[in-house]
Amino acid sequence: MTTVFLLMFSFVGTLPLFYFLDDYRYDNGVQDQFLVLQVLFYSSVNIIIFLCGVIFARKVLGFRPVPFFSHEIRYLSVLQKALLIIIYAFCVFVLFIYLKKIDKVAIIIAITESVSSLQEYRSDMGNSFQGNYHWYKLVMRDVGSLLTFASFVLWLNRKNLTTFIAFSATLGYSVFVAIMATQKSPLAWLLIGLFMTYVLVRNNGLIPIRKLIPFVFAIISLLVVTYIFFMGSDSVGSALWSVFSRAFSGSISPAYFYLEFFPAHQDYLLGRTFPNPGGLMPYEPYQYTIEVMNWRFPSLASSGVVGTAPTVFWGEAYANFGPVGIPIVAFIMGGVTAVTSYLISKIEINPISIGFVVWLILKFRELAVSGFSAYFYNVYIISLVLIVFVILSVRGCFRIRRNNMNLSVQ
Repeated sequence: MTTVFLLMFSFVGTLPLFYFLDDYRYDNGVQDQFLVLQVLFYSSVNIIIFLCGVIFARKVLGFRPVPFFSHEIRYLSVLQKALLIIIYAFCVFVLFIYLKKIDKVAIIIAITESVSSLQEYRSDMGNSFQGNYHWYKLVMRDVGSLLTFASFVLWLNRKNLTTFIAFSATLGYSVFVAIMATQKSPLAWLLIGLFMTYVLVRNNGLIPIRKLIPFVFAIISLLVVTYIFFMGSDSVGSALWSVFSRAFSGSISPAYFYLEFFPAHQDYLLGRTFPNPGGLMPYEPYQYTIEVMNWRFPSLASSGVVGTAPTVFWGEAYANFGPVGIPIVAFIMGGVTAVTSYLISKIEINPISIGFVVWLILKFRELAVSGFSAYFYNVYIISLVLIVFVILSVRGCFRIRRNNMNLSVQ
């Protein structure tokens, strides 16, 4: 899935950029075809070497994941279900605290007023939020999504009133969290995660084409509606083009600016973008996505809007080490992805582990639209691993899969 996302968001979008088919990106400065070809070349190298890293980890090092089978899904204990309810209540509490810290909620403004001032309110709820937004996001969006996917598995396995109420409550919560800042993608990715969950439970993880096509159509229709209501698109046609522009060109066009910015306006960073947990190292992490955005669009920065220009993970490799860093980082991240896939396949299959697998797939798909260094020290992944481990081991044992056999570790 990570490879599919890399192809979609860092490769396909270069074609309309090269032929100047995307007027919005052209007006924003993507006007040099030679630089677009460089972006295409680096994206191609990145994907190929990434796959080489995966192959090396699986074929040479032996990290082959254990096959997934839907019939192995185990039920949760009463204690585990009770713990899920407690975690859900905590998520609702954190959402309440978060909303109290915000002057105005963007979704309310979109409904009651106009979309002209949404960008500022959207920024206030995210990038320029006064406080440690990443902790709120961890609980509200990531833990909330985990609970939603897990409750969906429970409902798919046992369709009764209890599981329906649990799924409805978690789904309603996650949908509100996804749309409250009038962002378009969170809701789409939530629904994609639910589709992945369904495929895992009902079809051994094999995606049926006859169900994929109508699902993709539904997602596109949903995004068109959100662009009309949240972004002020004046027609279905313009909204549809905005969806494709944002999906395929929006995540790769910033790479064009990276090639302009480094090293002409900023020397290669040589690792300064890497996280510095607890300030152990003598440097402050360089906010490269913000700096590139401020350089390219200074008017946004002067207006108080904190914008970012994230792109596919080779962009951070280039910002740090230049062209030579791209294949090296791509190979490493391919190996990291393969090893992660192997480790997660060893966990007992149940609603929690399935929810975690889906969440992790969606987390790693961000390699197609963001940097790589955060994966070496990722608060979200560490926190979710701890939560899943506690839930799975609360009954006194932790089951490990090996060649389709389950081993219990006390």
